Amino acid sequence: MKKIVHHGSRPAGGVSLLADVHNSLRRPEFWSFAAWLDLITKYRRSRLGVLWMFVPPAMTVFLLGYFYSGLSSRNPFEFMPYMGMGYVLWRFITQVISESSGVMLSHRAFIMDGRTRFTDYVLRCLSKAALYFLAALLVVSVAFALSPEFSFMGFGTLLLTLPIFLVNLFSLGVVLALVGARYPDTHELTTTIFIFGFLLTPILWYPEHIPPGSARAMFMHANPAFHLIELVRGPMLGRPLTSITIVYVAVMTFALPVLAALLYRRYARFVPIWI
Repeated sequence: MKKIVHHGSRPAGGVSLLADVHNSLRRPEFWSFAAWLDLITKYRRSRLGVLWMFVPPAMTVFLLGYFYSGLSSRNPFEFMPYMGMGYVLWRFITQVISESSGVMLSHRAFIMDGRTRFTDYVLRCLSKAALYFLAALLVVSVAFALSPEFSFMGFGTLLLTLPIFLVNLFSLGVVLALVGARYPDTHELTTTIFIFGFLLTPILWYPEHIPPGSARAMFMHANPAFHLIELVRGPMLGRPLTSITIVYVAVMTFALPVLAALLYRRYARFVPIWI
Protein backbone atom coordinates (compact mmCIF):
# COMPACT_ATOMS: atom_id res chain seq x y z
CA MET A 1 0.00 0.00 0.00
CA LYS A 2 1.42 3.35 -1.00
CA LYS A 3 2.18 5.68 1.89
CA ILE A 4 0.66 9.13 1.64
CA VAL A 5 2.86 11.98 2.83
CA HIS A 6 1.25 15.26 3.78
CA HIS A 7 3.80 17.95 2.91
CA GLY A 8 1.84 20.66 4.66
CA SER A 9 2.68 19.20 8.06
CA ARG A 10 6.19 20.66 8.18
CA PRO A 11 7.78 23.85 6.91
CA ALA A 12 9.89 23.93 3.79
CA GLY A 13 13.63 24.42 4.35
CA GLY A 14 14.93 25.14 7.80
CA VAL A 15 18.02 22.91 7.64
CA SER A 16 20.71 25.09 6.08
CA LEU A 17 20.51 28.86 5.87
CA LEU A 18 22.83 28.97 2.87
CA ALA A 19 20.77 26.37 0.99
CA ASP A 20 17.50 28.14 1.77
CA VAL A 21 18.90 31.52 0.72
CA HIS A 22 20.14 29.98 -2.52
CA ASN A 23 16.73 28.46 -3.26
CA SER A 24 14.93 31.67 -2.30
CA LEU A 25 17.08 33.69 -4.70
CA ARG A 26 16.49 31.13 -7.44
CA ARG A 27 12.73 31.43 -6.92
CA PRO A 28 12.04 35.07 -6.01
CA GLU A 29 8.39 35.01 -7.09
CA PHE A 30 6.89 34.95 -3.60
CA TRP A 31 9.00 37.48 -1.73
CA SER A 32 9.57 39.94 -4.59
CA PHE A 33 5.95 40.02 -5.74
CA ALA A 34 4.65 40.13 -2.16
CA ALA A 35 6.84 43.14 -1.36
CA TRP A 36 5.60 45.00 -4.43
CA LEU A 37 1.99 44.01 -3.68
CA ASP A 38 2.33 45.42 -0.15
CA LEU A 39 3.20 48.83 -1.59
CA ILE A 40 0.46 48.77 -4.21
CA THR A 41 -2.27 47.84 -1.74
CA LYS A 42 -1.04 50.43 0.77
CA TYR A 43 -1.33 53.36 -1.65
CA ARG A 44 -4.09 52.22 -4.01
CA ARG A 45 -6.78 54.40 -2.38
CA SER A 46 -4.70 57.58 -2.30
CA ARG A 47 -4.65 60.17 -5.07
CA LEU A 48 -0.88 60.29 -5.39
CA GLY A 49 -0.44 56.53 -5.17
CA VAL A 50 3.17 55.34 -4.87
CA LEU A 51 4.33 58.95 -5.17
CA TRP A 52 3.80 59.07 -1.40
CA MET A 53 7.01 57.03 -1.17
CA PHE A 54 8.88 60.19 -2.20
CA VAL A 55 7.08 62.74 0.01
CA PRO A 56 8.46 61.82 3.50
CA PRO A 57 12.12 61.67 2.37
CA ALA A 58 11.71 64.93 0.42
CA MET A 59 10.26 66.71 3.46
CA THR A 60 12.94 65.27 5.74
CA VAL A 61 15.91 65.95 3.48
CA PHE A 62 15.07 69.46 2.35
CA LEU A 63 12.96 70.98 5.12
CA LEU A 64 14.42 69.26 8.17
CA GLY A 65 17.87 69.31 6.60
CA TYR A 66 17.68 73.06 6.03
CA PHE A 67 16.48 73.64 9.59
CA TYR A 68 19.17 71.53 11.28
CA SER A 69 21.91 72.92 9.06
CA GLY A 70 21.36 76.25 10.80
CA LEU A 71 21.65 74.63 14.22
CA SER A 72 24.88 72.97 13.14
CA SER A 73 26.21 76.17 11.54
CA ARG A 74 26.70 74.29 8.27
CA ASN A 75 26.05 75.13 4.66
CA PRO A 76 22.56 73.66 3.94
CA PHE A 77 23.70 72.21 0.62
CA GLU A 78 26.53 70.38 2.39
CA PHE A 79 24.44 69.24 5.34
CA MET A 80 21.36 67.98 3.44
CA PRO A 81 23.18 65.12 1.63
CA TYR A 82 24.82 64.08 4.91
CA MET A 83 21.59 64.10 6.89
CA GLY A 84 19.50 62.74 4.00
CA MET A 85 21.70 59.70 3.41
CA GLY A 86 21.85 59.01 7.13
CA TYR A 87 18.07 59.24 7.34
CA VAL A 88 17.30 56.85 4.46
CA LEU A 89 19.84 54.30 5.70
CA TRP A 90 18.46 54.54 9.24
CA ARG A 91 14.94 54.01 7.93
CA PHE A 92 16.16 51.01 5.93
CA ILE A 93 17.66 49.48 9.06
CA THR A 94 14.61 50.12 11.26
CA GLN A 95 12.16 48.80 8.67
CA VAL A 96 14.02 45.53 8.27
CA ILE A 97 14.50 45.03 12.01
CA SER A 98 10.94 45.99 12.91
CA GLU A 99 9.28 43.78 10.30
CA SER A 100 11.67 40.84 10.71
CA SER A 101 11.04 40.61 14.45
CA GLY A 102 7.36 39.85 13.78
CA VAL A 103 7.50 38.29 10.33
CA MET A 104 7.01 34.68 11.44
CA LEU A 105 3.88 35.48 13.40
CA SER A 106 2.43 37.55 10.56
CA HIS A 107 3.02 34.67 8.11
CA ARG A 108 1.71 31.92 10.37
CA ALA A 109 -0.74 30.63 7.76
CA PHE A 110 1.99 30.34 5.13
CA ILE A 111 4.33 28.60 7.56
CA MET A 112 1.71 26.04 8.54
CA ASP A 113 1.08 25.36 4.87
CA GLY A 114 4.75 24.48 4.62
CA ARG A 115 5.42 25.41 1.01
CA THR A 116 7.64 28.47 1.52
CA ARG A 117 11.10 28.75 3.04
CA PHE A 118 11.63 30.87 6.13
CA THR A 119 14.23 32.89 4.24
CA ASP A 120 11.49 34.03 1.86
CA TYR A 121 9.80 35.93 4.67
CA VAL A 122 12.99 37.73 5.68
CA LEU A 123 13.74 38.55 2.04
CA ARG A 124 10.22 39.94 1.76
CA CYS A 125 11.00 42.37 4.61
CA LEU A 126 14.35 43.26 3.06
CA SER A 127 13.00 43.80 -0.46
CA LYS A 128 10.10 45.91 0.77
CA ALA A 129 12.48 48.16 2.72
CA ALA A 130 14.78 48.24 -0.33
CA LEU A 131 11.97 49.64 -2.49
CA TYR A 132 11.46 52.49 -0.02
CA PHE A 133 15.22 53.00 0.08
CA LEU A 134 15.50 53.26 -3.71
CA ALA A 135 12.68 55.81 -3.81
CA ALA A 136 14.32 57.86 -1.05
CA LEU A 137 17.71 57.55 -2.73
CA LEU A 138 16.33 59.36 -5.77
CA VAL A 139 15.37 62.26 -3.51
CA VAL A 140 18.74 62.25 -1.77
CA SER A 141 20.43 62.22 -5.18
CA VAL A 142 18.93 65.66 -5.83
CA ALA A 143 20.47 66.91 -2.58
CA PHE A 144 23.81 65.43 -3.62
CA ALA A 145 23.58 67.12 -7.02
CA LEU A 146 23.01 70.50 -5.30
CA SER A 147 26.03 70.03 -3.05
CA PRO A 148 29.19 71.95 -4.01
CA GLU A 149 31.20 68.82 -3.14
CA PHE A 150 29.21 66.49 -5.38
CA SER A 151 31.17 63.72 -7.12
CA PHE A 152 29.91 60.86 -9.30
CA MET A 153 32.65 58.68 -7.82
CA GLY A 154 30.85 58.84 -4.49
CA PHE A 155 27.84 56.98 -5.86
CA GLY A 156 30.19 54.39 -7.35
CA THR A 157 31.22 53.32 -3.86
CA LEU A 158 27.69 51.93 -3.36
CA LEU A 159 28.69 48.97 -5.54
CA LEU A 160 31.04 47.88 -2.75
CA THR A 161 29.47 49.16 0.45
CA LEU A 162 25.78 48.43 -0.21
CA PRO A 163 26.21 44.63 -0.59
CA ILE A 164 28.06 44.53 2.75
CA PHE A 165 25.25 46.60 4.27
CA LEU A 166 22.61 44.21 2.87
CA VAL A 167 24.40 41.05 4.04
CA ASN A 168 24.49 42.38 7.59
CA LEU A 169 20.85 43.47 7.49
CA PHE A 170 19.67 40.13 6.13
CA SER A 171 21.66 38.19 8.72
CA LEU A 172 20.29 40.38 11.50
CA GLY A 173 16.80 39.90 10.06
CA VAL A 174 17.15 36.11 10.23
CA VAL A 175 18.29 36.25 13.85
CA LEU A 176 15.46 38.57 14.88
CA ALA A 177 12.87 36.54 12.94
CA LEU A 178 13.79 33.45 14.96
CA VAL A 179 13.96 35.33 18.26
CA GLY A 180 10.68 37.09 17.48
CA ALA A 181 8.98 33.76 16.77
CA ARG A 182 10.03 32.48 20.20
CA TYR A 183 9.52 35.77 22.08
CA PRO A 184 6.72 37.92 20.58
CA ASP A 185 7.72 40.88 22.76
CA THR A 186 10.84 41.28 20.62
CA HIS A 187 8.94 43.54 18.22
CA GLU A 188 7.94 45.95 20.99
CA LEU A 189 11.46 45.88 22.43
CA THR A 190 13.09 46.80 19.13
CA THR A 191 10.62 49.65 18.66
CA THR A 192 11.62 51.06 22.04
CA ILE A 193 15.33 50.70 21.26
CA PHE A 194 14.87 52.65 18.02
CA ILE A 195 13.92 55.77 19.98
CA PHE A 196 17.25 55.84 21.79
CA GLY A 197 19.15 54.48 18.81
CA PHE A 198 18.17 57.44 16.66
CA LEU A 199 19.54 59.84 19.26
CA LEU A 200 22.80 57.89 19.52
CA THR A 201 23.31 57.72 15.76
CA PRO A 202 24.97 60.66 13.94
CA ILE A 203 22.17 61.62 11.57
CA LEU A 204 21.22 65.11 12.68
CA TRP A 205 24.73 65.79 13.99
CA TYR A 206 28.33 65.00 13.08
CA PRO A 207 30.37 62.38 14.98
CA GLU A 208 33.29 64.79 15.29
CA HIS A 209 31.10 66.97 17.52
CA ILE A 210 31.37 64.34 20.27
CA PRO A 211 34.45 64.75 22.52
CA PRO A 212 36.79 61.75 22.04
CA GLY A 213 36.96 59.43 25.01
CA SER A 214 33.67 60.67 26.49
CA ALA A 215 30.80 58.40 27.50
CA ARG A 216 28.78 59.67 24.53
CA ALA A 217 31.62 58.71 22.19
CA MET A 218 31.68 55.21 23.69
CA PHE A 219 27.93 54.80 23.15
CA MET A 220 28.24 56.08 19.59
CA HIS A 221 31.07 53.69 18.70
CA ALA A 222 29.22 50.77 20.31
CA ASN A 223 26.20 51.46 18.11
CA PRO A 224 26.22 49.08 15.10
CA ALA A 225 23.83 51.33 13.16
CA PHE A 226 26.40 54.13 13.25
CA HIS A 227 29.07 51.98 11.63
CA LEU A 228 26.73 50.54 8.99
CA ILE A 229 25.49 54.01 8.06
CA GLU A 230 28.99 55.46 8.03
CA LEU A 231 30.18 52.57 5.85
CA VAL A 232 27.78 53.63 3.10
CA ARG A 233 27.49 57.35 3.70
CA GLY A 234 31.13 58.21 4.40
CA PRO A 235 32.63 57.22 1.03
CA MET A 236 29.71 58.85 -0.82
CA LEU A 237 30.59 62.16 0.83
CA GLY A 238 34.34 61.72 0.53
CA ARG A 239 34.65 61.19 4.29
CA PRO A 240 37.41 58.68 5.17
CA LEU A 241 36.31 55.69 7.21
CA THR A 242 37.88 55.40 10.63
CA SER A 243 39.80 52.28 11.60
CA ILE A 244 37.16 51.61 14.28
CA THR A 245 34.38 51.50 11.68
CA ILE A 246 36.39 49.27 9.32
CA VAL A 247 37.21 46.75 12.05
CA TYR A 248 33.68 46.90 13.52
CA VAL A 249 32.03 46.24 10.15
CA ALA A 250 34.54 43.51 9.25
CA VAL A 251 33.87 41.64 12.49
CA MET A 252 30.12 42.12 12.17
CA THR A 253 30.08 40.96 8.54
CA PHE A 254 31.76 37.72 9.63
CA ALA A 255 29.99 37.16 12.97
CA LEU A 256 26.38 37.98 12.00
CA PRO A 257 26.07 35.51 9.07
CA VAL A 258 27.74 32.79 11.15
CA LEU A 259 25.39 33.46 14.07
CA ALA A 260 22.37 33.51 11.75
CA ALA A 261 23.40 30.21 10.13
CA LEU A 262 23.94 28.48 13.50
CA LEU A 263 20.63 29.69 14.94
CA TYR A 264 18.79 28.83 11.75
CA ARG A 265 20.12 25.26 11.70
CA ARG A 266 19.36 24.76 15.39
CA TYR A 267 16.03 26.53 15.88
CA ALA A 268 14.23 27.01 12.54
CA ARG A 269 12.52 23.64 12.97
CA PHE A 270 10.78 24.92 16.10
CA VAL A 271 9.19 27.97 14.48
CA PRO A 272 5.83 26.25 13.70
CA ILE A 273 5.60 25.19 17.36
CA TRP A 274 6.47 28.63 18.71
CA ILE A 275 3.96 30.55 16.64
